Amino acid sequence: MAGGEHLDRVLKAMNSTTITTLNHSFDSGGKPRIQKVPAFLRSIQNADRLYSPDIIAIGPCHRGKEQLQGMEDIKKMAAMEFCCTTQHQIQAFYRNVRAVIVQARESYAEDLSAFNDDQFTEMMFYDGCFLLQFMTMVALDRGPPLQWKMPNLSENWVRRISRDILLVENQVPWVVLEALMRLKHVLVDRYIADAIRNFDVQWAKPQMDFEGADKYKPFHLLDLVRHRQLGPLSKAKLDEAPRPMLNICSALELAEVGIKLSASKTARFADIGVGKSPIFGKLRLPPVYLGELTMCWLTNMAAFEMLQGGTSDYGVSSYVQIMSVLMNREDDVRELRTKRILYPVLSDLETLNFFKSISPFLPYGSQYFRILQQLSDYHQDRRARVTLHKLLYNNLKYILTAGSALGFLIPILRGILTLQQTKPSAA
Repeated sequence: MAGGEHLDRVLKAMNSTTITTLNHSFDSGGKPRIQKVPAFLRSIQNADRLYSPDIIAIGPCHRGKEQLQGMEDIKKMAAMEFCCTTQHQIQAFYRNVRAVIVQARESYAEDLSAFNDDQFTEMMFYDGCFLLQFMTMVALDRGPPLQWKMPNLSENWVRRISRDILLVENQVPWVVLEALMRLKHVLVDRYIADAIRNFDVQWAKPQMDFEGADKYKPFHLLDLVRHRQLGPLSKAKLDEAPRPMLNICSALELAEVGIKLSASKTARFADIGVGKSPIFGKLRLPPVYLGELTMCWLTNMAAFEMLQGGTSDYGVSSYVQIMSVLMNREDDVRELRTKRILYPVLSDLETLNFFKSISPFLPYGSQYFRILQQLSDYHQDRRARVTLHKLLYNNLKYILTAGSALGFLIPILRGILTLQQTKPSAA
């Protein structure tokens, strides 16, 4: 009987705790709540530098940490500045936030019972106002100094705040920002363009919006920046018929089979494609600048996709996985730099370790499988050319050496032959 009672408790725990936890992590559409990065992702090298805020807490995940308290007064100044530069009173902005507080609470996976409605509304109000005012400041390049009540933040502080507000754990629901923007227009698109320009090697020219970009309904700010930086994914369906996959381990192995690397026209992560000419194949990849800021954002975009519970397109994760496949040693990173595809601030070894450290934990998206299938199809359809190219590629040094030797011997043989022809015959 005791064993039966124990089994009942186990079943009850499974039906209550587990299902409740799962339902709390995902909404009815299958989209995740704002939640903390799983422990296995935090096990990678330099995880704190990738996932933890440096200077400011946005939302409840890092609320109360001592090292982040310095920005709390600045948030209040930002809220005052944001609300007082319109015809509406502060109370109207606050009421708008209060009206969406139930939906905002449901957007978080963690237990928020420590915050009553007043405390939670106050947090969302200050954090939302700060984000929108900061975006306005960046979009307008601050404008005339007399119009700004916030402290004159140094370029270093602006970069540190820019980093922190795009961490996956440091988000407020988009419904809160929408509630505030009903009373004041914010140049969100201009801010997003400024943010994704950090990835682009064409510094003087921000990326243009793609068709349908303005129709996207983001979950939070990081999701919106991810969507714009990713760009439109190919709608081509994968051929589900079984076929052999090309076993490629590096960028240099692609060159060996006659597939050349080239830079795409944009730095968007979805701007990847496979083409072919009469002689060579071509793998097109986005030229991306990888600095401390962009590596941090890239990692958090991929982490957000992983937390979406199977509803994501995994576009950023696909980019990371493709780059990881192309890197097996430092020479591969050097090849990607030579082809103007990667512009890393780290060494070749550090860049290799960065991609190899995060890729094992990320999912594979449809873009990843599509690109690998297209590379395999190229190899299968051009077996004879691939074999010939591989032979020439691997023996080019010997062929050139033999050609040089032959080129050196031909004039000598020609000279000997000429001497023999002009030698007087014996009497």
